[in-house]
Amino acid sequence: MATAQSETKRYLIEEKYLSLDNRFTITDDSGNIHYKGNSIFFAIGDKLVLTDENGNEVIRIRQENFHIRPTYRLYSARLDGTERQIALIKRTGPLRQHKLEISSDNGEYILQKQGGVSSKEFTLINDDNTIALITKDASPTKSFYWVDIKDNKENHSFILASVIVLACVERSPSGHILMPR
Repeated sequence: MATAQSETKRYLIEEKYLSLDNRFTITDDSGNIHYKGNSIFFAIGDKLVLTDENGNEVIRIRQENFHIRPTYRLYSARLDGTERQIALIKRTGPLRQHKLEISSDNGEYILQKQGGVSSKEFTLINDDNTIALITKDASPTKSFYWVDIKDNKENHSFILASVIVLACVERSPSGHILMPR
């Protein structure tokens, strides 16, 4: 019989501050690359494409402009080049709380910081169930997000894209991003 620990899948999201193209690399705990997050340049707001290890588009992340609070939409990329919205993500609560409300095809989620202002731990919750635990670690040139997804029935690319939105919101004190880094 499998234990709850054996069902947990760990990913590492590495955000490179000074990279011109590949801003996010997502690996498993063995170092195998699963996804990459690439910026679209000269765009107002964050625009990223999450690709799988073969370079196929999986999810598109778009920041909406002209909102009081940061607002993002996630789109599922299709082989024919069309996209379908799969989630709307909005930052709510006090500025430093970094609480994200996620309305998706799979239900309602909350991604929020645990502990005080200096805490580096977050949880992703759906229907009072913790879906993922996220821990942030940063250096002068990179941020790292350890993502432990507790249930392999969940859509991992969707969860990882939601953590990328968290990284985008955290980058700026106001939460607004004008140009990709």
